[in-house]
Amino acid sequence: METPIKEGSPALAAATASGGQQTPQIPVMEDTPAPSIVEGGETPVAGPSTSTPAPAATAGQLSKRAYTKKSKQKVEGLMAYTSAFVPGMYNIKIPAGDYLQKERNIDVARQMSLAKLKKEKTDLEEEKQKQLAEGLEVAEVNPLNYTLIIHPGSRNLRIGRASDFYPKEIPNCIARPSKAPNRGNDPPVLGSRAKRVAERALERRQNKKRKNGEDTNMLENGSGNGNLMADESDDGEGEWIDSVDTNIGHLREYLRHRLVQERLATDWKEGTRVKATNAKIKPENLPEHNDPYRIDWTESDNRPFYIGTEALRLPEKSGYKVRYPILQRNFNTRDWTSSQLLLDDISTIIQESLRTELDITPKDYHKYSVVFIIPDHGDRNYVQEMTNLFLTTMAFKEIAVHQEAYCAIFSAGMSSACVVDIGAQSTSITFVDEGLLNQDTRIKLNYGGDDITSALVTLLQRSNFPYRELDLAKSQEWIMMDDLKNKICTLEEHLVANTPWDFYVLKTEGLTQKYVFRTYDENILAPLIFFDTRLIDFKEKKGNGSFRFWGTSDDQTTDDLTSSYEEPTGAMKACTAHLLPPPPAAETIQTNRTEITNGESSEQKINGTTPDVKVTKESTPVVQPPTASQTSTTSTSVPEGNNTPVPTVANTTTNESATTLPKPNIVPELSNQQIIAEASKSPLDAAIAASISMAGTENKAKTAANNILLIGGSSALKGLGSFISDRLPPLLRQKGFPVSDVSIVPPPRNLNPRYVSWKGASVMCNLESLSDMWIRKDEWDSIGTRALKDRYLFY
Repeated sequence: METPIKEGSPALAAATASGGQQTPQIPVMEDTPAPSIVEGGETPVAGPSTSTPAPAATAGQLSKRAYTKKSKQKVEGLMAYTSAFVPGMYNIKIPAGDYLQKERNIDVARQMSLAKLKKEKTDLEEEKQKQLAEGLEVAEVNPLNYTLIIHPGSRNLRIGRASDFYPKEIPNCIARPSKAPNRGNDPPVLGSRAKRVAERALERRQNKKRKNGEDTNMLENGSGNGNLMADESDDGEGEWIDSVDTNIGHLREYLRHRLVQERLATDWKEGTRVKATNAKIKPENLPEHNDPYRIDWTESDNRPFYIGTEALRLPEKSGYKVRYPILQRNFNTRDWTSSQLLLDDISTIIQESLRTELDITPKDYHKYSVVFIIPDHGDRNYVQEMTNLFLTTMAFKEIAVHQEAYCAIFSAGMSSACVVDIGAQSTSITFVDEGLLNQDTRIKLNYGGDDITSALVTLLQRSNFPYRELDLAKSQEWIMMDDLKNKICTLEEHLVANTPWDFYVLKTEGLTQKYVFRTYDENILAPLIFFDTRLIDFKEKKGNGSFRFWGTSDDQTTDDLTSSYEEPTGAMKACTAHLLPPPPAAETIQTNRTEITNGESSEQKINGTTPDVKVTKESTPVVQPPTASQTSTTSTSVPEGNNTPVPTVANTTTNESATTLPKPNIVPELSNQQIIAEASKSPLDAAIAASISMAGTENKAKTAANNILLIGGSSALKGLGSFISDRLPPLLRQKGFPVSDVSIVPPPRNLNPRYVSWKGASVMCNLESLSDMWIRKDEWDSIGTRALKDRYLFY
């Protein structure tokens, strides 16, 4: 086999010379340096220095051999030579490369998107000038008319144009047939547990009264005792404790102390008289011609779905079930079984709302921009999937994402404020400092106005509520009790009295019924659950079903995220600090370190040969709270229904002889899920104090305390602001902030507190700075969720 001869080698020169074609020989000087090996060149063949040299190279070869690797000069405007849109191509050479993941590649996609936008504006201006030259009249277009502001809530969807003064509010629900495939789970009925407990208490009281003819221990020996719920307790002697009555007793005791403190005299026997009066109430039928509360019920015509008010007015016999796709300002993974079905229902609600309320059809979506309002503390999957829904599924032009507290300060005209947003199912607290949202002050509470409605129903049913057939699973009866809550609930203690009220029960078949009843302190005890959350059943609200919502970018941007949008914040950790043991004393830590590092045997320590250590039978491991650098990988899950988490202890030993010895510093920890879950059960005043304490300096804490902005539908509760301002200063002084009083800022005049965040977003649309926040559809198609990370600091 012949050895291949490379071009430019001495062998090739010799072969050429032997072929008969003579080439001029160039003499080689002895002091000529050897040619260097450059990139792209061939490795010279080893040989004697007196060998025949290679033939002379051409000009192109000389320039190639003289080339040295240098950085290329940056040339601007490379895309100026073509007007065609060049889409991003996948790098075929390196399948596992970093194309469209590095900043240098992402910037290309962004610049292409901006160039396309600039070209669209130029074409539009040229068309306008052409029409003016032809003498045609060009109508002025307000860009705010083509900007939509969408703020989805747990109960209501607020949607409207940026040029509108008030948004359109639609119930954020959808009704589908009960027999539809993959319909999902029925939502839990709030207050059902308390109702079952009350029925069981009544049954046990009736059994105790049976002296003769029946066994008084029937329930204890029968099947009834085996069905005790987690909140029902038995002390082993047959005495059954009603935990709901116990929690109501805590609220009533606190109210009595408040009345004594305010020197308000009341007759507590009025409560018994109220119960006796309500037990004798009979309904009154209203004639149809004299019924101001008559509504038009929805007639079922076998449609696949109903949304909003139509869904809530469906008769019970229609065969439809109403569900809400947003739960606690996040996706409702409890009542749905599939993420695609959930997103489909959300898309249906938004599309139908745009069509019926704003007369915008899907064919015009490409003309509109969307400002999407998200929670201050939430789930990244919620932001990603909703953004993808607006830009990809619904094909809007562009989108801008903003947080609720950030929008609220624009509406209130404030630069710094502690924003307390009390919604229907959740409450969020955030401190905004000079227009910047402080990430460490965010805290989310899993209760809201719906929990006050549930507590009011529980209190009224134990006071002989005259409407015995009340069922909160029915939409209209829930709306009836929610309206009654807004009418009678207050936190003004001087209103504790025997007070008459009325409400109206709407019937699909028959006349409307009017009920008159009385309350004593029930309308004040119900709102107190914001400050004593033991009456709220957090386990009942979770329901039974749930599924994991897999995000579209779980494997794309998770490792690159640096913000703490969905992670536990400093305010949450401050609310759960009492669940961990106190830090140990310095002497104890030093003693334990001496014992562990000492080489003495365990027998010597037990016999007392070490005089500096005192071991007793009650000695416990030394614990200290976790620091910020410690992870939560050693934590265990908390059993359901237990409010005190059991932290896992690391570095434990199974040696029996070591149980009598002092152990090294054992650090208990709470996982991220435990911190978020336990912090969500904190009272409202404690959560506000924890948020203000994380504001930073003392001056910032005072600024936050003097600018507490209450927004949200449930913040309109009478007396809530004065109640918070009365309880908050002692909690702040306990945390080391000498605050004598706090100031509650009301929402802007003539503006419903439910619309504060939406109105703030409409104000932002008039600012030039919003132009840098838009994410266009073509940019989203190119780089996906990286656009969110690069555009917004909070993400």
